[in-house]
Amino acid sequence: MGEKPGFFLEEVCIEGFKSFSEKTEMGFQPGIGVIIGNNGVGKSNILDAIVWVFGEDDLSQLRCRTHEELFFAGSKDSPPAEKIRVELVFREGEGKKATKAVFSRQMHRNGEGGFSINGDPVPRNDFEVQLAKLKFAHAPKAIIRQEQINDLLSLEPDRRYQWVKHRLGADGAAPSRPRWEETLPPLFQKYLDYLIPDGNGDVRFFKHNGKKSMEVEVTLPGNRRRRAHQLSGGEKSVTSLALKLAVFSNLESPFILLDEVEPSLDYTHHKSMQALLKSVASGRQLIMITHLRSTVELADTVHGVRTRWDGSSFMKFYFVMDERLLRLYKCC
Repeated sequence: MGEKPGFFLEEVCIEGFKSFSEKTEMGFQPGIGVIIGNNGVGKSNILDAIVWVFGEDDLSQLRCRTHEELFFAGSKDSPPAEKIRVELVFREGEGKKATKAVFSRQMHRNGEGGFSINGDPVPRNDFEVQLAKLKFAHAPKAIIRQEQINDLLSLEPDRRYQWVKHRLGADGAAPSRPRWEETLPPLFQKYLDYLIPDGNGDVRFFKHNGKKSMEVEVTLPGNRRRRAHQLSGGEKSVTSLALKLAVFSNLESPFILLDEVEPSLDYTHHKSMQALLKSVASGRQLIMITHLRSTVELADTVHGVRTRWDGSSFMKFYFVMDERLLRLYKCC
């Protein structure tokens, strides 16, 4: 295993956000944290809450159409939430004396809200500056959702280039050739090697009609060379996963969030993905939503989400994974 990130996400506390009507706490450790539960219990809302604290206000990225949808809507016995609050606790290392930092965000239904650090309200700019100091400034960008896994490869080459540039920027390099244009191709090949051992991936940058563009090509077993738009659904999912992880490896983010990215992969790729996830987790924390035992086998911590009879979400269980618990584990 490689070096763990300095700061990692240790705790998440959610109250009033989406399906979480009551204060709900969950703890994580460095490595791989897995969230499991039946469809519709609110697992993805946890990832939404995390990126919301970091300042994400794009409702489409939060899977909402209106701000009201960020609040618990109410039920027969539970009133609608008038305030939402999400708190993230980061710790530098695992020792009891390790430095801890608490970042939180809250919002009232009237739109008023704000940010806090270690319990003290701060302006948004100061909040963002402190996040950047802990290397969490780009964390909201490092998320892959199941419904978005293929979106990057579905774009035209010029828009694909802009998608990557928007996330990685020019990183201080010469405007004509940002550093990530050099690092992205080998990283893409590295991750693709796990999922298609006999394949080869190539990322090319060029200009078309005066616009910077990015083409992705994959040589599949049997010497079948395909551009991104020519790949089958499964091939596209594998390629897109490798490419997005390569992009995120260029981000200064101590963790990556993955929301059920495996279902579109076949059984062979599920097994290959274990090695891929181990490689990614050697350098940063992974927080994953999954239904697959092959992914749960890798977990350092496992969180089970359930719903009450009124549809609100709660944490049914949390444990640190070991071989005994794995033998008892049944996918929920």
